[in-house]
Amino acid sequence: MEIKTAVILVACLLLGVSNRGTAGGCRTSDIVVHTDTWPDPGGRPEYFVNLVNNCACTQKNVKLACPGFKSSIEVYPDTAIKPDGDGKLCSLNGGGPIGPKEKVFFNYEWSTKFSFDPVSSTIIC
Repeated sequence: MEIKTAVILVACLLLGVSNRGTAGGCRTSDIVVHTDTWPDPGGRPEYFVNLVNNCACTQKNVKLACPGFKSSIEVYPDTAIKPDGDGKLCSLNGGGPIGPKEKVFFNYEWSTKFSFDPVSSTIIC
């Protein structure tokens, strides 16, 4: 009986160590970005960005790397992404919550593609 209790205790400790620094095993990198490119009627590239929260928890205050982000047309929807003013980061969804498996999408037009890599978020489990 003592061995079984010890094994359970060790398993719990290992699980706790493997999840340290994350909430519910989630990370900011669980926000996955996918971008498709299509030419607009004038032949300029238009980018369609889809982001999905692959975490089992809600994430909010999501910041994306977007150095120099601009668009030659209005971003649609305009609430999906906003530059923070520092020229380096953008806020996703106005900082609002993005639930598990929830998607956020937007499109923009510019001469270069931006990666929108997730940098930070607040994870709520």
